[in-house]
Amino acid sequence: MAQINEQLIRNVFNEMVKYKPALAKYLEADEDSEETVADYRILGDLIIRNYPWPIGVELRRLFSGSMRQLDRLRLDQIFKTIERLMQFISFVMLSQLWREKIKRNLQLPENFTKDFETRFSVLSMGNYTWIIRIVGNFFKEQNIEWFMPEMGENFDNKFYNALDFWVPERNEIGHYQINLTQEDIEKRCVEYEDKLTLILQRAAFIAKYKLVSVKEIKVKKPKNKEAMFRHTVDLLNSTDSDFKSQEIDEIKYTESNAVLLMKSIKTIDEYINLSPTIIDTSTEVIDSKEKFTLKKDIFMYTKFRNDQIFYLGTEVTEKCDLRHLSNYSQLVEEFKEIIEVFSGRRNPFETRTE
Repeated sequence: MAQINEQLIRNVFNEMVKYKPALAKYLEADEDSEETVADYRILGDLIIRNYPWPIGVELRRLFSGSMRQLDRLRLDQIFKTIERLMQFISFVMLSQLWREKIKRNLQLPENFTKDFETRFSVLSMGNYTWIIRIVGNFFKEQNIEWFMPEMGENFDNKFYNALDFWVPERNEIGHYQINLTQEDIEKRCVEYEDKLTLILQRAAFIAKYKLVSVKEIKVKKPKNKEAMFRHTVDLLNSTDSDFKSQEIDEIKYTESNAVLLMKSIKTIDEYINLSPTIIDTSTEVIDSKEKFTLKKDIFMYTKFRNDQIFYLGTEVTEKCDLRHLSNYSQLVEEFKEIIEVFSGRRNPFETRTE
């Protein structure tokens, strides 16, 4: 059982190398090694680091020592891993759709605008799949180039059907089936790991991109020289939450306190802003008693109800009330605008004129 993750890791890593050839050296070193357990663990660590943090942290849990038995704990973690992957992909798609809508005033399909608010207000496996499929097909019909072009190549009907498999496995209140025998659990662990492997392979291209959190933007203006904007960012690709910081100097600037998916860490020329669906609370100053309960983490959006946003932490496991964040009212307004624009009730161009 010590090598239970080995086949998953090797299959996903081999696919990741196609998009990030620099990783191939680890496969070459692996061929003559006698320490096979250590080798695949190294590959697993590299997979974790090359997927964005919200996905990588779930893979870290799946690959951990406590998950090496075919039991309920492992089965639940397989579900959590696939759900976080679907959540992340759907947020990337919606963020690009928002950008394209603002840029060219796209006419969104009626089956999207009619159901968007209901689907987006309370997210679930079924709603992630709906977003991924409907936005993916819309981009294909409109011949819109993806920010990550590999989406168009890998996200086809076979991929959508693979996502559909997971939807019936959850009941109406979001819990996985509980009345399973040990034999059922063991069989599902094996079967579901194969299905998770396929989807991770199809999404392996994400390793080419970097997820970052913009911590600070400062203006630098030397005498007789053009002003520069120094962006201090955290790289959200890691095996732990001790994220590496990096500085990027540009003559232009991006959005502050945002989580970005970037094509290159060397420049901010090409990026997708994933806020407010993904936020980083690490820069929040705890300057009042009301903020004592705030946790510093990367949070993923899950529900919007009665003008309140609900987020799920990536490392924080307990429920967190984020209403005391200094930018919370701004996040609420951004969510309202997303829902109203994608539901066809607001024209984003009229909003900007105001």
